[in-house]
Amino acid sequence: MANNKIKPPFAIPVISILLVIFGVLYSRYILVTIPVKTQINNVILTAIPFICYFVAILLVYIFLINLFSQILNHRISPKIYNPLNFLIIAGIIGGILMMLQPFVITLFKASFMVVLVSLLLFIFWSHIIPAYVAEEDE
Repeated sequence: MANNKIKPPFAIPVISILLVIFGVLYSRYILVTIPVKTQINNVILTAIPFICYFVAILLVYIFLINLFSQILNHRISPKIYNPLNFLIIAGIIGGILMMLQPFVITLFKASFMVVLVSLLLFIFWSHIIPAYVAEEDE
């Protein structure tokens, strides 16, 4: 299994780049020609660049998950995979506890970033399959 050829879907970053270009061009050349009253009545016209950027970021994240899962699948030892998985889950729980504590505002402010990074890492890490270890090897 380790000799499988890696085939990343290169169409995804290309679509992502095209979405960013469309978002920039739309906000600079099309959105400025739409009257403000029409923009207020049709909020989706104003949100098109944000939607383009958001979908582009999601597509890049999906591409990276796909690429790294192809590279790392069945190559990470369970001795590394399991403690790292536990650490990421502890980060999620720790971030939530930091968010709920009423004593230190600095912990509260940092908690959102801790939860965000931990969740993104968990989604990424959950797509990687650890190497199989025979029971006699354990």
